[in-house]
Amino acid sequence: MRDTANDAPAGEKAAPRQMQELGETLQRLRLGGPFYILLWLLSGTASGLWERARWPFLLVTLGFIGLNVLRFRVRGLAEGASALAVRRRLDWIWTLLLANSALWAVAVAWLLMVTPNESARTVASISSYAFATAFAHNFPMRLRSAFVALGLLYLSTLAALIANGSRFELVAVSVLYLLYVSLALRRSHAEYRQRLDLEDELREQRDLLERQSRRDGLTGLANRRRFSGALADWVAKARSGGSPLALLILDLDHFKSVNDRHGHAAGDTCLREFAEQLQQAFPAQGELVARLGGEEFGVLLRDCTSGEAARRADAFRQAFAGHASAVGEGALQITVSIGVAAFDPARDADGSALYRAADGALYRAKAAGRNTVLVAEDEFAVA
Repeated sequence: MRDTANDAPAGEKAAPRQMQELGETLQRLRLGGPFYILLWLLSGTASGLWERARWPFLLVTLGFIGLNVLRFRVRGLAEGASALAVRRRLDWIWTLLLANSALWAVAVAWLLMVTPNESARTVASISSYAFATAFAHNFPMRLRSAFVALGLLYLSTLAALIANGSRFELVAVSVLYLLYVSLALRRSHAEYRQRLDLEDELREQRDLLERQSRRDGLTGLANRRRFSGALADWVAKARSGGSPLALLILDLDHFKSVNDRHGHAAGDTCLREFAEQLQQAFPAQGELVARLGGEEFGVLLRDCTSGEAARRADAFRQAFAGHASAVGEGALQITVSIGVAAFDPARDADGSALYRAADGALYRAKAAGRNTVLVAEDEFAVA
């Protein structure tokens, strides 16, 4: 099975499941380190290594302390980290885990080989089996690496027991327990991946619902909810930064008659064609095109003055007036009226005020005969 952290290309942003794996692995990394120190001290003291081999015993103890310090010094990564950075951090964590397991394997094998004290041997053996069990349940993220750690923790103890001529019953029980721990590790790994897959599905469903809640179902444009949020946000930034901001409100002329004469299916086709042309006319990153409801649409233009917005609006009006929508076997020509307003800090206290200004210009464009562009507080028609 693949390691979870390798599921995405290294140069790309780390996937949420990679960040989750890093967070969970890091959290569990800090749990077990102190127990290696405590159980080694308990086993070594009970076996008499403190008196008979003080310096090697202290050296091993310092090794466990050093690894524990390193375990606590590992830090997580900020949101937006690359897949490569996450994989390297996880590789370092697993290096520490395997180094800890290897040190325990060597230390316990040495203790079991040189210590006749049955209590000390029992403490050391039980500690090895406990560490192996804990590892199987707490670190199932990388199956191959976990099996290596499991082998280091368990097999060294089992080999030392066999070499010392331990009773057959004890060896047999140890082998059977190793089989159980191995199966438990496989099950934990499968459950862990299933949980990540389920959480991926939940994230995808949440993101889909979020996108659907901010998109118009008919045209695919931003809907009124998204538009309203962007309008408030962009007006606040324009006020604080002093950059120009313009708003267009567009309304298809006599659109009710299209639905009445040709049916709603034909009306929907016209709306989709209009939305496509509008999106093509205002495609830039600092431009938001939205369907506000029915046959009304809005366009937000960052860094755009009133005059420039009016010229672009009129260019679109003329292009759309020359376009014919296919309806049944015939063609239908529709026009659009547009109201334009530029953000004015003295006039517009918020996004709603800017919207009212553009909507008022649209109302006057309708009253002036339609197929017209009017700028807020300006009776000049760009037609």
